[in-house]
Amino acid sequence: MKTKLEKSIEQQRIDWVLKHFHCNGLEPHNRSIEWVIETLQEIGASIDIGGAQGHRIERSFAIRLRGTSGILYRISVHYRPRFGEIVAERFSEVELEDGDLDILMQPFRYMMHFESHWLDERDGTWEHICIHGHRDRPITSWPGDELVTTMVTLADDLRHAVCDKNMNTLRTELRKAYMISWCSGYTPPELTFQDVAKYIRHISEMNAARNQEDFHDAQHTAMLDLYGIKPIWAPEGME
Repeated sequence: MKTKLEKSIEQQRIDWVLKHFHCNGLEPHNRSIEWVIETLQEIGASIDIGGAQGHRIERSFAIRLRGTSGILYRISVHYRPRFGEIVAERFSEVELEDGDLDILMQPFRYMMHFESHWLDERDGTWEHICIHGHRDRPITSWPGDELVTTMVTLADDLRHAVCDKNMNTLRTELRKAYMISWCSGYTPPELTFQDVAKYIRHISEMNAARNQEDFHDAQHTAMLDLYGIKPIWAPEGME
């Protein structure tokens, strides 16, 4: 339970983000930022105003959250207000159809961007982790929407690493980070060494798959063994 002072400080940080990441005339972006705040509160993440250093033309803050693995993640968020102002200048004339957001935002890809790290308890360093795709991929959503997806993924990192085939990098990092978290006492007390070892064996087998069929087999086994989930693509009668 947070104290009155803690709640007041938290609200001040939320107000700072809403104020400094707002862009007049660019409502989809503003709604996206509001969604970021709502998600922050839902997953119990915290805002660190001085926790991220960006370019001199950027406004920055950091998001800190712990995954179900017990690992502490930091997402550094950066916003370039001048980029937003230019996009907003004639946004009222824009009617977005399929693919149009990518055309509009390609010159402003870094209007708002972010990078993710996990804390290595062995030496206190922040290790970079890329889970939101390549920078050159098409832009299909506003940056805040993508940030929400990243927060939700990291907050439930163990399940996403198993259920999302695209999480190769997350699985790779969890192979060492999850055991570090367990040894450091950040996992639930009832979680045993064998529980962690079993999980790591499963995700290692997934990443070692030589082809899509081998991957699906490893993923199917992991989902059933760890979560009791049968993938929707699994053939009938396959248990």
